[in-house]
Amino acid sequence: MGASYRADQVGSFLRPAELLKARQEGADPQRLRAMEDRHVQRVLAKQKELGFEIFTDGELRRRNFMSDLIDAVEGFDTGDAVVRSWEGSAGVAVSSVTGVVTGKLRQRGRMTAHELAFLRM
Repeated sequence: MGASYRADQVGSFLRPAELLKARQEGADPQRLRAMEDRHVQRVLAKQKELGFEIFTDGELRRRNFMSDLIDAVEGFDTGDAVVRSWEGSAGVAVSSVTGVVTGKLRQRGRMTAHELAFLRM
């Protein structure tokens, strides 16, 4: 029997160019959600195929590293925030806004509730 190797997914899967482009172009929210669902199902199937025991949606629904936190709490201001741009994979331009804490942070909702609901389906 050959050697056994352990693999765990930590962090994001690469976002498909189709998904990045749709976000950049301001796609209709329903169309974007259907596209995200399709790509999340694809990465879940790949993890199952590879024998992973713990699954992730690959963070494909997140706009950027901080988006879920900014959406889940009040006390951030993105009005005077710093915008960072770079060219991602497949030549797709990506921008990120870093929020500024302007007040006491208070939870508005669960950070991953929308992701968990889909994964339980």
